[in-house]
Amino acid sequence: MPPAEPGDAFVTSLVGNQRRIYAFIATLLPHPADVEDVYQQTCLALWKKRDLFDPDRDFYPWACGFAKLEVFKHLRHDRGRVPLSDSMLETLGREEVADPRSEALRAALDRCLEKLAAPQRDLLRQCYEGGRQIKEIAPEMAISAAALTMRLQRIRLAVVKCVDRALAGGAS
Repeated sequence: MPPAEPGDAFVTSLVGNQRRIYAFIATLLPHPADVEDVYQQTCLALWKKRDLFDPDRDFYPWACGFAKLEVFKHLRHDRGRVPLSDSMLETLGREEVADPRSEALRAALDRCLEKLAAPQRDLLRQCYEGGRQIKEIAPEMAISAAALTMRLQRIRLAVVKCVDRALAGGAS
């Protein structure tokens, strides 16, 4: 068998973690097309920095650091949509990388979203799944874009608190 090439460990690690990296990005972005774009940018960034990869360390957290940066770049560039706050993205990203039980986070988020009133859930769907901008949705609700932004912030805060309680083992 020929000796291993220097980049073999990197390529093996990237291929072995590609689904996890993609899934990590998908937890931070609501639109599949955006997830695909950011995943491609992440792979490109990883490839450019492959010489910095230390095969003695865990590849996944290192790769997720790149993925988070690419998500932040994407969201900052795409200001028309209503992204999660940077601190919320950081919290979700940290949980995903640090806690292999990320399914618990996902399940808590799902339960907390179910507990929202139907109009709140519908509003979140319009803003996050529909790809619509606040300035398009606000007139339909007969409120200003600023008022809608504040409403979304309150809903997100309630969801974050609920998830925190659920993960801490308290009543959500």
